[in-house]
Amino acid sequence: MCGMAGVVHTQGLPLSSLPSALRVMNDLQKHRGPDGQGAWAHPRGHVGLAHRRLSIIDLGTGQQPMTDGHGNWVTFNGEIYNYIELRQELGVEKFKTTSDTEVILHAYRQWGEACVEKFRGMFAFCLWDEAEQKLFCARDRFGIKPFYYTQVGPVLYVASEAKALLPFLRKIETDLDAFKDYLYFQLCLSGKTLFKNVKELLPGHLLVAGGGQVHVRRYWQVYYDIDFNHTERYFQDELTRIVLDSVDIHKRADVPIGGYISGGMDSSIVAGVATRNGGAGFEGFTGKFTFGKGYDESPYARAVAERSGFPLHEIDITAADFVENLPKVLYHLDYPVAGPGSFPQYMVSRLAATRRKVVLGGQGGDEIFGGYDRYLACYSIQ
Repeated sequence: MCGMAGVVHTQGLPLSSLPSALRVMNDLQKHRGPDGQGAWAHPRGHVGLAHRRLSIIDLGTGQQPMTDGHGNWVTFNGEIYNYIELRQELGVEKFKTTSDTEVILHAYRQWGEACVEKFRGMFAFCLWDEAEQKLFCARDRFGIKPFYYTQVGPVLYVASEAKALLPFLRKIETDLDAFKDYLYFQLCLSGKTLFKNVKELLPGHLLVAGGGQVHVRRYWQVYYDIDFNHTERYFQDELTRIVLDSVDIHKRADVPIGGYISGGMDSSIVAGVATRNGGAGFEGFTGKFTFGKGYDESPYARAVAERSGFPLHEIDITAADFVENLPKVLYHLDYPVAGPGSFPQYMVSRLAATRRKVVLGGQGGDEIFGGYDRYLACYSIQ
């Protein structure tokens, strides 16, 4: 997790407040990057980028914002998992670092905005194109990494967290339409947030700012083509291959990794696959609710750790912890988010942060494989 931010005057005029704006945005996101910070401002003063770094890949030369030496700059949060393969395709001799950040810059020079179609990963980035005088921004296909933006007159502000944008709003108000969405659907629709005039760049979308305009468009959409031409065994083998490949490529890091272990099917499979060939240095993290045995799933997590042979670190989660930490959880979420899982996730993440920077998890498994009760209700309606 890193923090990225950017400011651009869409008409190309200088901003006297640019240095202070970048500093404020970095300060408000300092918890996202304890390993370093950086900022870049264009000599004309009409655009700038900022970054807070949690160093995962290329610990020595991966500092951001990063330039390609041709006037283009990028600030980036996330990881491009296939960066090694893309380096080979683009030409290793072009690179000065071993970071996945530099891959974004060279991929953009090679393929332009279509570079996002090459990226396999979770990402949110802002890239300044000097030749075109435009800010090119993108968010990964499933929106794993956050991206917020607001426009105040001709000036566009972007950041990893909504709180980093609030100082630049003329007035902080609740978006009542978004609030209605939240009460009805437990989420906000169409890129709205609970803050009026603060928007979320939707998953699989691009944002381009320049020439006095801001354009947003979709670059990817999921499609389902039903395959009636293969056997059940084929799909079982193909699913196994995909899961093994996905977990392996997610393990790419220049630091030791760990895993969130809930005891459920999703995180147990991820941990088992990640450690199937030994898993040297892998450590697990789990939380144990102390207010009733019916809420304690730690025995399942211990069974997974014992079977796969990795150490498991546990934290007791009490009712008092909920009272004490709820304001902190809300601060980091920026605004209320439906679902009680954010609280235990915060507690276990705080534990994991004492030992690991990269932690694998099973989030998304229920969505892909229909594991929630509400999905079963849809089957009963058919």
